[in-house]
Amino acid sequence: MGRARVQRIVPALAMLAGIALMLRSAFPMEPGIDYFVDGGPSIDALARGDWQAFFDQHALMGSVSLMLRAPFVLPVFDGSLQAVYFAGVIPCFAAVVALAVALRRRMIALGRPALAVTVVGVVALLNPGVIRSIHWGHPEELLGGALCVGAILASLRGRWLVGGALLGLAIGTKQWAAIAVIPALLASADLRRAAGLLAVATVVAAAFTLPSILASPAEFVSVHKQVAVAGGPVGPPNVWWPFSTPRDPVERAAGARGFADELPNWLSSLTHPMIVLAGVPLGLLFWRRRRSLAREDVLGLFALLMLLRCVLDPWNNDYYHLPFLLALLAWEALARDGWPRVTVLAGAALALTFPASIDSMSAMTADSARYCFTYLAWALPLTAWLSASLFAPGLLRRRGLATARPAPQVG
Repeated sequence: MGRARVQRIVPALAMLAGIALMLRSAFPMEPGIDYFVDGGPSIDALARGDWQAFFDQHALMGSVSLMLRAPFVLPVFDGSLQAVYFAGVIPCFAAVVALAVALRRRMIALGRPALAVTVVGVVALLNPGVIRSIHWGHPEELLGGALCVGAILASLRGRWLVGGALLGLAIGTKQWAAIAVIPALLASADLRRAAGLLAVATVVAAAFTLPSILASPAEFVSVHKQVAVAGGPVGPPNVWWPFSTPRDPVERAAGARGFADELPNWLSSLTHPMIVLAGVPLGLLFWRRRRSLAREDVLGLFALLMLLRCVLDPWNNDYYHLPFLLALLAWEALARDGWPRVTVLAGAALALTFPASIDSMSAMTADSARYCFTYLAWALPLTAWLSASLFAPGLLRRRGLATARPAPQVG
């Protein structure tokens, strides 16, 4: 067998093996675990037409996905719990389908290989982030991730009005979408369009947020305080767990029972602000290097920020990685040669780290050291590789670790 043939076959086999590992993460699945105590009651209230109950039991998310899912739930409202849950998944999954279609069209316009276009579509729909979000009962992650990447893509194409609307809807879907603001602004061709995008995003996000504030201010503040400040409990798959100590049994029994360890209060209160503020220095560095980067590299910046969100989050879980995987996929599809090598590698590593059978944080904390160090063994090098790809590509080229160069920008 010739060397050239081996060089074609080995990467193809590696890609197939990675996709197979990602698909393995779909089985077994216990769909909707968190849904029945988080988003479910709010959606049920909307389906009954009880708006005050909807505002009073504010879920740990924005209202966009809840309002979007309610009409799909209504026709099966008297059916089984799983039927109700999967009905609400439909519009959220449709957002990822729409993103896959948008990537396909742009890849064809850029002249990417037909097989690469197909592989990107498959990975967009069947990666562990999608599967595990549905497993854990968080289809809003699908909607939020697709909206964020869609906002950046629209901004790259000069469609600041569409980009701003998508970004505002994303922020109204899940609070972490605020991380996409800086990448979306950097994707704009000029200051005027960036300002317009930001204004539209602010108006749209406010339109979905203000009613909750006005109708039930105490509940809104309580919920978003939980989101802004992680609190002491910490799970295994993040950089903080090695610095944790065991929780007091009485305190653990009183709340967040799945978490066996905790961080000092001063440290836990910094983790979420640190995640959001990481975009400022990295965004500034990207802006200063913009002349040596392709505009589509801003998708790589968003992927880096979303991976940092996972690595630095004390409550990190496998489904948190969906926005990262979608952003990384879009970056490889449009700013590289179209083959999602790193996305498949990351998805396979994620599937190997988090067994499909995991259905509670308690199951993970029973073997904390293994989950922590297995996760960091690939997440930290991948974080470093993404950082170097954007900010020190010469270093990767000298070490033979660079992927294909960005293709010339078309139209």
